[in-house]
Amino acid sequence: MKIKPERDALAVALDAVNDRWSLHIVRALAFGASRYTEILRAVGAPRDVLAARLRKLAESGILQTRASENGKVAGYELTQKGKDLGQVILVLKRWGDTYSEGNVPRVDFIHDVCGQVFVADVRCRACGKPIRSGELSFDQESPPC
Repeated sequence: MKIKPERDALAVALDAVNDRWSLHIVRALAFGASRYTEILRAVGAPRDVLAARLRKLAESGILQTRASENGKVAGYELTQKGKDLGQVILVLKRWGDTYSEGNVPRVDFIHDVCGQVFVADVRCRACGKPIRSGELSFDQESPPC
């Protein structure tokens, strides 16, 4: 049996969003929420929890605050790091579309370049073939992070 390293880049990525609310916050920001009250309404987290998660996501560089003229927080926006996390969310969306119950509404995204419904697909960068469950292993010679 192959044993993975205790700490690697995947573990670091999972730690960045390992709570109940972080991905919901990123989703809300990606859908256009920017003010605290809009995020609160979209996510439904308790106020103290939302405030803590917003701070954590800002400290980790996933979102940033926008200051008003008086120096208070006027809103939030995703950084490039946060926008790149959107690719992960799109893959999770595909999984949800496949396995959620029939009464859950779907949201389709249109690829602006071609005008078609976008479906996330994970492919090998080298050969271009889709990755399926059970087709990956890891290099045991790689030093742990």
